[in-house]
Amino acid sequence: MFYPSGQPVPSIEETLRSRLGLPSFRPGQAEVVEHLVERGDALVVMPTGAGKSLCYQLPSLVLGGVAVVVSPLIALMKDQVDGLCARGVRATLINSTLAPELRRERLREVQGGKWELVFVAPERFTPRFVEDLKAADVRLLAIDEAHCLSQWGHDFRPDYLRLGLVRANLGKPRTVALTATATVEVQHDILRVLGIPEARRFVRGFDRPNLRLECLEVEGPRAKDQILPSLVTPGPTMVYCATRNNVDRAARVLAEAGVPVVAYHAGMELPERTAAQERFMAGEVPVVVATNAFGMGVDKADVRTVIHYDLPGTVEAYYQEIGRAGRDGQRSRVILLYREEDRRTQEFFVNLAHPPAAWVQAIWAELLARGENPVHASLESLAQALPDDASERAAGSCLHVLQREGFVRRVAASERPGVATLLPPRRGGAVTVDGARARVWEWTRAHAADGRVSVWPERLAEELDLTRDQVTAALRGLEERGFLRWTAPERTGGVELLRPGEPLKLDEEAMRARRSRELQRLQQMVDYGRAACRRRYILEYFGDSPPWERCGDCDACRDGKKGHTTGVPLEAHEEIVVRKTLACVARMKEGYAPGMVARVLTGARDSAVSALKLDRLSTYGILGSYTQAEVEQILAELVRAGALERRTVTRPVGDRERTYAVLGLTPVGREVMLQRAVGFRMCFPLGEKQVRNRPETSAPAVIARDLVAHLREVRGRLAKADDVPPYVIAANRTIEEMAARRPVTRQGMLALHGMGPERFRRYGQAFLDAMRSWSGDAP
Repeated sequence: MFYPSGQPVPSIEETLRSRLGLPSFRPGQAEVVEHLVERGDALVVMPTGAGKSLCYQLPSLVLGGVAVVVSPLIALMKDQVDGLCARGVRATLINSTLAPELRRERLREVQGGKWELVFVAPERFTPRFVEDLKAADVRLLAIDEAHCLSQWGHDFRPDYLRLGLVRANLGKPRTVALTATATVEVQHDILRVLGIPEARRFVRGFDRPNLRLECLEVEGPRAKDQILPSLVTPGPTMVYCATRNNVDRAARVLAEAGVPVVAYHAGMELPERTAAQERFMAGEVPVVVATNAFGMGVDKADVRTVIHYDLPGTVEAYYQEIGRAGRDGQRSRVILLYREEDRRTQEFFVNLAHPPAAWVQAIWAELLARGENPVHASLESLAQALPDDASERAAGSCLHVLQREGFVRRVAASERPGVATLLPPRRGGAVTVDGARARVWEWTRAHAADGRVSVWPERLAEELDLTRDQVTAALRGLEERGFLRWTAPERTGGVELLRPGEPLKLDEEAMRARRSRELQRLQQMVDYGRAACRRRYILEYFGDSPPWERCGDCDACRDGKKGHTTGVPLEAHEEIVVRKTLACVARMKEGYAPGMVARVLTGARDSAVSALKLDRLSTYGILGSYTQAEVEQILAELVRAGALERRTVTRPVGDRERTYAVLGLTPVGREVMLQRAVGFRMCFPLGEKQVRNRPETSAPAVIARDLVAHLREVRGRLAKADDVPPYVIAANRTIEEMAARRPVTRQGMLALHGMGPERFRRYGQAFLDAMRSWSGDAP
């Protein structure tokens, strides 16, 4: 094989040793490199830490010319460039961290062949940048974090959609797309967007045997706070939270427990975020608490523990975040603090990210009404076109949809123009200017229409062969001398209207389908918390088929969690519970969310149930001896077994649409309910727990009201001591059931509605003592 110059291409093994200083390949790397060098395009799916970077670094050195590496991770760009330069590889980057003059200089150097690899952020690929890049000898295009290309990926970014066109404009160089997280469907989408559907796929599998997967079920935020400090190990630890408020809360809890910790989220100032990241990376602070804004650009090999304080939105996001742990191959621990109610936070994010079509139309109309292009307006001002309770983030989501549909392009602050307005000649004679001021003045006079001209300082600097600073200084000098009035560009970005003359036609059905799809993926993350084997669940999610049924290492396997991943025939007592559950779903004909079905089955006394008249159903309270969480586990397993189907519906709630999951009976479920199903199998989630008889607590006459009052007093004291509302200690139904049944043991207390193990551990003994005291049984 020869370069275009006629020089022979060095061998792959020789380049690996001589240029990168590596003695050998890791598993799976050699075949990828050989394919890229000798044949063509590829998609590489490898676990975090498996060495994906070498799969484009080495081919670029063998092929010669320049490799353009697209990466959204600015912190990781710098790390990779520094690492390559330390090995003598000519690598650089072009992103927003560089001054405009330096970006232009780097681009000229790329065109001149100075660099072997150049790392570029996806938003940098403007038509002008691509045109300039065509002058370079681009022989390899590498797209890192390629799942961002797919609208079905967990981190879709509209800027990535242009990369197929970018590849075509660059002459279709050989291309490699790389990611650690891509289902089969996402893989198809990546190759379709890039225009390389026939590219060879290298999928190394998703198993990380050195990670011990754990899922700790908690009752609420206070329980999370109590357990969190004990989970932090001596090694570096990352704690992920879903919201900025929870980052601050978890960091405060750890600090109060004496754990050295830093916080990181997008609401912090950039210097503060940078300092937090650098302290964690340097080992000065062992724990960082962060949103998912942190970590994807962090290459720290010795992270020993990753804790999720909140439920992630997708299995892909969870897998990628836990991939921060154990990159050095050493044993590491990943822990999810599991609370099914946390799904509501993620549902809020999903609905926020998928606004109603009417809202998108309103934002488009507002953009057109501004009468300018690009439109420079804050999200706050755009949000005024939406209903009163809509936030700035909702306006941003509408712009995201418009960008995805090809109607707008987000404009960086550096692309925003200022305005130069010519002033009448000064009295008293001419004022002379020279140097840069003279050149800028001549250009301004030549281009001003009606006495005004838009000036992009960066573009003008390039046209006049000046620096940006020289241009802005010249404009200010001309203003001081009375030649013009200079209105500098504001430091905010804008929106370029790409199709202002076309009507905005949105496929509302497709928009609802996207929203429904996101909610389905959220449900798959919720189901992970109920899996009989955590590792198997993740591998099967990504399309792997492990040769074992149980890994034997995750917490579900180690704790001997009952159930089989493939399902087993039901025991007689389990079948009774299942049939009652299916009968209730059948009677709730309109289709309700799992939480509502569980509330009806357990006989919950709440206003929503009574308002819908669901408390009049014959199945109301038919599983009253079970907790809502236990019933929701049963519902989830019935979905997996095919007896129930989960579908998403979009219904008006107030003045807006809401998309959420509802349950319905399948033909299989109807046969099971009617005892006509042959060979039905499922994983009954409650193990060997026998069906409990529902307590007879409905008749007020059998409840000692003075005991109820006594127990409520006890509850009030406990609530005051813990600074929480009384219902957090025990619901009214729990208090009344306690007064009716008067349990005297832990087992009896756990049989009460809403009295789980954690609640009993914290408050159960106080109630037991109170009942003994009231009845005169206390010693």
